[in-house]
Formats: sequence, C-alpha cells, structure tokens
Amino acid sequence: MRKAIPPLVYRLQRCESKDIDVLNYFFKRYAESTNTSNDEGPFYSELLYYLIVFSELWERPQPSMAEMTRRLTEFGISAGANPMPLLYCAFSKEKSKECNKLKLGNYDADGIIYKRDKYWNVSATIPSQPSVLLLRSKLDTQTPQSMRNTFSDHLTLDEENPMSEVCGMEILGSYVKSKGDLASLDKSCLDEMPGFNMTLQIDHQNAYFGTDDAYDGIINSSSGSS
Repeated sequence: MRKAIPPLVYRLQRCESKDIDVLNYFFKRYAESTNTSNDEGPFYSELLYYLIVFSELWERPQPSMAEMTRRLTEFGISAGANPMPLLYCAFSKEKSKECNKLKLGNYDADGIIYKRDKYWNVSATIPSQPSVLLLRSKLDTQTPQSMRNTFSDHLTLDEENPMSEVCGMEILGSYVKSKGDLASLDKSCLDEMPGFNMTLQIDHQNAYFGTDDAYDGIINSSSGSS
C-alpha cells in the first residue's frame, strides 16, 4: 500500500470533483480489504490477548483519560488506545481513581488478570562487549530513522541500504549462525536488492482507485461509483 500513498496525497491536495469520487472509492475498498478475516482464525484469542496485555504491560494505576490523550497527541505516530481503559478496568477490577469512576469492575467474579511475579519488568543481564544486530528501514514508521540514529551513537554499526523482509531474515539467520560475530555476518543479499519502485501496478490501481490512472483518471464504468 506504500505505492498508493503518492496518488492518494496528490488527489487529497487537489480535491477536484473527479478526485472525490476516486477517493471515496479508494477508502471504501481499503476498508473492505482490512476488514477481511485473516489466517489466525481459531488460533487467535482476543480474551488471551487482553489478559496478557493488562497483566504484563498495562500501566498501573490506570492514568486519566486526559493524560492518555496528552500522550497520544504529543507522540508522532500512535494508533491510540481510547477503548482500552474501559476494558482494563473491567478486566482488572482495579480500585483506583479512574477505574472507580467507570464502575466496570463491580461484579462478583474474579478479575480476568494475573499477578505479576518477581521476573516482571526485570531486564536480562547483558554481558560485557555484546554484539547487536539492528535492522532498520527509512520506510518503517514504528522505528523512526531519528531514533535509530540516536541509538547508533552508542554502538559500532555497519551502515547498509534498506532491506526487504526476505533479505532481513537471511541476515538474521547469518547473525545467529555466526553466534553474534558481526565480522562474519553474510550481507551479500543486499547487493541483489532492487531499488524501491513507486509505480503502482495497473491491477492495483483498478482495485483500489477504480481507474487505470491513479493520479488523473476517473472511475471506470465497470467499477461503479461509491
């Protein structure tokens, strides 16, 4: 979907009548594609997910919604967690200022949460002179390049070009095989990496934009208007 960003932004900025039809079509098709079922199926448990998140990761006591909103708006990229406090208070039955306001833990059964043991939030002991393999990409929004640059000031790193998932896995495998010896790291797959091509394939343009010209075309009659 990265290749769809340039024509999408182009049409959003121009915002002519033909763009509105195409944009409506795009957002409808995109929503449909993201709402389809995945391969996790019966192997995914939302209940288990929240049990682990609230037991292991969630901040205690529950911060106020004002504080959570402040964190959301001040951070560059975040999906937000607005429904999560309600779920946390219901799962944990926490007796705190914020959870008490919601009154979601007033039921007879035990909370759906487990106690943190002595290993919770305890970092592993790092041996002296460890090796570190840091895979990064300038297109990765979750690990911004600026954060990687700050981190790299404290390490001795090899600079390479962005890599695909397949190449990255090959390098990771080499790193494990060499037992962390960076000098023996096999990075030959980087020489075979093609340049990033921003051209959107015709079938993808038709599928998501309803036209074979994502930048200037109009909705094809066969696609219909949405």
